[in-house]
Formats: sequence, structure tokens, C-alpha cells
Amino acid sequence: MASNVGVAIARMQADHAVRVAKERLEQQNSALNAALTALRDAQTELVRQEKLASLGRLVAGVAHEINTPLGICVTATSHLVQELKLTREELAAGEMTEDSLAQFFDIVDQSLRIMTTNTQRAAALVRSFKQVAVDQSSDHIRSFNMKAYLAEVLLSLQPRLKGRPVKVEVDCPDDITLDSFPGAVSQIVTNLLMNSLVHGYTREQSGVIKIEVRLDGGQVWFDYRDDGAGMDQETLGKLFDPFFTTRRAQGGSGLGAHIVYNLVTGPLGGSVTVDSAPGEGLHYRLRFPQSRK
Repeated sequence: MASNVGVAIARMQADHAVRVAKERLEQQNSALNAALTALRDAQTELVRQEKLASLGRLVAGVAHEINTPLGICVTATSHLVQELKLTREELAAGEMTEDSLAQFFDIVDQSLRIMTTNTQRAAALVRSFKQVAVDQSSDHIRSFNMKAYLAEVLLSLQPRLKGRPVKVEVDCPDDITLDSFPGAVSQIVTNLLMNSLVHGYTREQSGVIKIEVRLDGGQVWFDYRDDGAGMDQETLGKLFDPFFTTRRAQGGSGLGAHIVYNLVTGPLGGSVTVDSAPGEGLHYRLRFPQSRK
């Protein structure tokens, strides 16, 4: 009887210990879940801020670039106003000659051509920026021509390429139309290009970035290559990790490639792989459906 009582007491103590341990584990699990949720929320917010920062840099670049053609237009207009004033004075004084009138017409013609060229340039920049900015801040599906849209995105990125001896070549058929998320495409191209400029090339280094797009059985094959510095296999294995960057001291966030991965595998519903070796640049292979409807 004493032995049975001892066994019963031991069982009760063991059950109590199990219950206490279970409660502790549940509390720890709850705390870990809360911490994980908070971490995911923080990561989502940081990614959102990085997207907004990317858009902000795009705004600054386009604004700076527009200053040049508008400044030329202002100068041409001022010159034309001055010439018109002098011509009126000559006409009022009765000193107008056929040669001076022809010279005035030449100045008018030249000034108007300068203003037309530069206002068209500024208008194209504003149009491309407007479309890209709207798409990057929107999560809506729409139909768009891939080649034309890539041209719009690259035009909006020209301020970032200005002064850099890096060429961008696009090989894309004219008839590829997507029913997908253009904002994701523009963000991907922007991040890949900026990563190449920041990490792949020095400021004075020349290079070529190639973008090739093909359609195969309803799947878009999007290949992006640069011939920059490349990276070793250890670094390449961490490329898509959030907050991983080799340029932390220069202000790198480590979210550029991570955002690319999330956009390809998320909204676009595809996959992305990358190959690289030191001195051989990077080769991204993106595969995603032509239609997300």
C-alpha cells in the first residue's frame, strides 16, 4: 500500500511538472509568435520605406534632369524677347533692312526649334516618370506592352545613368503584352539597375547592361545581365537575404535584391535565380506568367 501511495504521489508530481512545463512552453511560444509577428511587421515597413525611398530618389533625379531643358528654354525665350525688342526699335526708327529682317527670322526659327526640342524632352521625362511613379505606388493589374514599358522605365532612370559610361541594351520583341503588375516590373528593373551601378561598377568604369525578354508558352523569360564586378559564391548565397549588403558603410540598406525576390515570387507569381563569379558580373533569370488575371 505504501508503495502504491508513493507511485501515485510520484505520478501526481510528474503530471504537475508536465503541466507547468507545458504552460511555460505555451507562454514562450506565444512570446516567440508575438516577436516573430513584430519582426515581420518591422521588415514589411522597412521594405515599404525602401520602396518609397527608391521613388524619392527617382523624383529627385527626374527633377534635376528636367532643369536642363527648361533652363535652355528660358534662355532661348529671353534671347528671343531681346531680339524682338531690337527689331521693333529698328522698325520704329525706319532702319529695318531686308538682311536684318532675314536675320531676325533666322533667330526666331532657331529659338523655336531649340524650345520645341527641349520642351518635348522635358515632357517625355515627366510622362515616363508619371507612369512609373503611379505604377510603383499601385498594386493593380493592367495590360501593358513590355518593350514600350521598359523604355518608359529606363527613360525615367536616365538621370541615374547620366555621366556614367554604362550602356543599357534591351532585346525585347515588340508584341509581348502582359496582364500583370507593371509596378512590380518597374521596381524590379529599378532595383537591378541601381544595384549594378552601386555594386557592379566604379564611378568611372564602363560597362554594358543587357535586358533580354522572351515569351515561351505563356511564361515570360526575363534575363538581366551586367558585366560588372560580380561576387563569390558565399556572397551570392546571401544575395536575397534581407538587410545583407556589402556597402553598409556607404548607406546600403541590403533590401534591393530582397525586394526583387519578393516581387518576382509574390505579385508576379514567378521564380528568380542568379549566377555570378568574381569579375564576371551577375546574371538574373526571372520567370513569371504572362497573365496574372
